[in-house]
Amino acid sequence: MKNRKFLLVTILLIVFSIIISGCSSSKNAKYETTQDVAPQTAPSDMGNSADYDFGGAEKDMIAEEKGYDMTEPDKIITTLSISMQTKEFMDTTDKLINIVGKYKGYVENSDISYNNFVYSTRLKYSNYTIRIPRENLENFTNELKEIGNIISQNTSKIDITKQYRDTESRLKVLEVKEERILALMEKAEKMEDIIVLENQLSDIIYEKENLTANIMDMDDKVDYSTAHIQIEEVAKLTSEETIKTTFWTKVANAIKDSTYFFSYNIQNLIIGFIYFIPYGLIIGVILYVIYRFTRKRQDKFPRE
Repeated sequence: MKNRKFLLVTILLIVFSIIISGCSSSKNAKYETTQDVAPQTAPSDMGNSADYDFGGAEKDMIAEEKGYDMTEPDKIITTLSISMQTKEFMDTTDKLINIVGKYKGYVENSDISYNNFVYSTRLKYSNYTIRIPRENLENFTNELKEIGNIISQNTSKIDITKQYRDTESRLKVLEVKEERILALMEKAEKMEDIIVLENQLSDIIYEKENLTANIMDMDDKVDYSTAHIQIEEVAKLTSEETIKTTFWTKVANAIKDSTYFFSYNIQNLIIGFIYFIPYGLIIGVILYVIYRFTRKRQDKFPRE
């Protein structure tokens, strides 16, 4: 009986040992498999990521070469408005034209007018509408600050990306319709069918031309930004003061302005007096004649 119990316990211990050793072997096998597979899969994943990053880098490089801002959509219409003052009108105008040529732009429209007289000199005022390549607009704007006293500047941007894409899609649909109508016209035999197809083709061609013109116009407005430049000739430039301008600088500017306006008003007073002299002489003669006439009447008809 004791031998049977001993044999049974021995068998149970052997079975338990086999089970434990089997579990340990499976865990070691799993660990070894993971160690072998990981080095093989890692290069593949890295390769895919590299390919993806290369595509983005290539797009950034192209945009950087064109000078585009990557934070903006593809189709942006930019309009710049600048007002500036100058004491040397013709010199500033010549510099503006040179800057436009330097940055490969062109003057779309210009006009020069005369507004008033100061110190017997006619002051000039001009408006320019200038088209500048989109990638050169920032440098063009920075260089404008060197040729005159800028008193106001405004930049507006309009996103037409969705409108542009919609127009492209409509154009592609019309091209497909045109191909189908041309194919039907080759197979058509009846004259009335041919006439109907020709009318439809004519409408499609007309609409295609309009959409193509719209796309070309949008491309032109996107590729060439519009700059509205106003140049005003002045006898004195406006003082450039900001929040950071010191107190003593403001005092100096006030003294300069006060001296300028005082001399300006004195000169205008003297010039106005000179203009008044002929009228004053005439008025004086009239008053003297009235006075002499009144005295004669009093001498002839004295009051009692």
